[in-house]
Amino acid sequence: MTIEDLYPCPCCGNKTVSELGNYEICPICGWEDDPVQSEDPEFSGGANIDNLNDAKEKYYNVRIL
Repeated sequence: MTIEDLYPCPCCGNKTVSELGNYEICPICGWEDDPVQSEDPEFSGGANIDNLNDAKEKYYNVRIL
């Protein structure tokens, strides 16, 4: 599989996901691709502790430092 075949991670945006909504864990940011949390980015308590919006904010804040 090449990078062109991958989808962007819902959290960090890097092309690391081979199938959307299949609970794959991004090796870059650690986000588990939960389809419920992708559909409702404010939902907490799915496969990930944080909701998607909070996880994105945390990821980008760490990248800036």
